[in-house]
Amino acid sequence: MNQVDKARVRAAFDRGAAAYDEAARVQEAARDELLALAAPHLPARPRLLDVGAGTGALLARLAGESALAAGVDLAPGMAAAARARCPRARLAVADAERLPFRSGAFDVYLSSSALQWLTRLDLAFAEARRVLAPGGLLAVALFCGETLHELRGSYRAAAAARGAPDPTHRFFSRAEVAAALRDAGLAVLEERGAVHVEWHPDVADLLRALRRIGAGNAAPLAPSPALPRCAGEGEGLPISVPRASGLAGRRLMLDMMDRYRAGFSRDGAIPASYEVGYVVARAP
Repeated sequence: MNQVDKARVRAAFDRGAAAYDEAARVQEAARDELLALAAPHLPARPRLLDVGAGTGALLARLAGESALAAGVDLAPGMAAAARARCPRARLAVADAERLPFRSGAFDVYLSSSALQWLTRLDLAFAEARRVLAPGGLLAVALFCGETLHELRGSYRAAAAARGAPDPTHRFFSRAEVAAALRDAGLAVLEERGAVHVEWHPDVADLLRALRRIGAGNAAPLAPSPALPRCAGEGEGLPISVPRASGLAGRRLMLDMMDRYRAGFSRDGAIPASYEVGYVVARAP
């Protein structure tokens, strides 16, 4: 189980909705790969649900070929963007762990780059099975265990050197994803993993990129003197760390950046790795 502050998740992605499509490059790649994996299994004219629909990019690609297209997102700003993009789809602000639909309402359950921010995968997959009709299809992509290991590891090392706590976000492992699916009674048809690596000129650029898409889940990082101050500074990062204020917080952040550069830089750039787990499963 992850300790996730859903109110902060909602607020971070609400702010990130406007810039999301431009900045979410790894998410776009994950979406494309998920569709390729799911395509051979998709039924004709399905009743389709997109969970964690974001700005509606995935939903828009399938809505025209669906008998019913619906989507949910925890963040109102994301749901509004998806509604504008897919005016014929039914959009709602809702939690993946408690879906506002009757049992057996859908033939296909899709989710891309969203379920990693949940508290409990078992609840989400139990809800997926509930809303799927018998024989319905689930296709999911989510960020898994080694995602942003460079950033999270550098922060942990800097925090440990100061005796600070380590509440960095723990991404579900692919084994945990598979176990949660089995526990929900969903039979896995396809499963694979991939690592996508983005390169940034420096750590500050990576942090700005993460802030632009609102990829956060719990508490804000302290403002760093290496980053320009802006609205929402320090929020929306995919690592959950305590608010470290003042000189101590700035020193911790600078130490993290130094460790990141020393451990991972190559040819004047730093990598940011994303482990994506892909799975297609069927309801009984």
